[in-house]
Amino acid sequence: MSRKLILAISATVTLFLLASCGGGGGDSSSSSSSTPAPAPTISLATPAGTPCSGNFNNTDAFGNIQFQPSVGNTAWGCLVVDQANSQPVVSGAQSVRFEMRPGDCDSSQTFISGSNASASDCTTDRGRFEIYQKSGNSTAGQIITYNYYIYIPGQPLIQPPPKGGNTPLTVLTQINWQCKGTPCPSLGSNGYGALVYLKIDYTGTLSLQTHQGFTWTPNQVVTVDSNPYNKWIKLTYVIKSTAASDGYLQVYANDKLLINETRATLPNSDSTDALKVGIYDAFLSSTSQPWQTQVVYFDGFSTSVQ
Repeated sequence: MSRKLILAISATVTLFLLASCGGGGGDSSSSSSSTPAPAPTISLATPAGTPCSGNFNNTDAFGNIQFQPSVGNTAWGCLVVDQANSQPVVSGAQSVRFEMRPGDCDSSQTFISGSNASASDCTTDRGRFEIYQKSGNSTAGQIITYNYYIYIPGQPLIQPPPKGGNTPLTVLTQINWQCKGTPCPSLGSNGYGALVYLKIDYTGTLSLQTHQGFTWTPNQVVTVDSNPYNKWIKLTYVIKSTAASDGYLQVYANDKLLINETRATLPNSDSTDALKVGIYDAFLSSTSQPWQTQVVYFDGFSTSVQ
């Protein structure tokens, strides 16, 4: 065999191997120039930290977003933690850590669930620790942008597998709509719902789920990352907040556009759109294995309004 033929075959094999090693599946987990390098694997043990509820004015942790408690009452549920204490951080010296342990639920926060006007997570097969952006008057006419990074440390079981019937749900972010001056009790849950979820399932797949109109019925589910552990992932949400049909919802992961829906994003002109983050688990009894402790970090929060 001639030397030229050998070189040609070698080059072809090299190109084939390089092509075979490329990414696929549509994940946004490929590196981008604006994405920080993954932090090292960290301990899941609860670290020292400051409770979020007493630290919401901390701009290192929460940026320029003014949060307030939503649901959750454990001492470990939401902590501002330090890079100096071996905690993952994107910018500054601190990040926000959420932890849910098996059995965590908040019976003090009640809400309407069907015909029951005094239900709580503890009585409706749920558990959560979430914080919610303070919302004031209507956001109609605004174009709102939210940015943050999320870090999901490697853990044995972020969500147990299902056993049939209802599928367990673990939500890490919601863009919520809520009726204010003009009530809309027939929509969502008594005038409250979500334009989009960031959720993770028992396979570890991180995905976005939008909803049809102002209901809880899924519209589309798009994979963000099929292996999101031990790295920072950037999320950006852009919402044209309006009850008109020319509104829109755009969601980017690592600066890649994954969701682009043109739709009304408010049920009426007296409503608000707002950000909620944390860990929310539903259908707790629908799993084939016990729940385990869940840990998630957020950092790099910012918002802007046009």
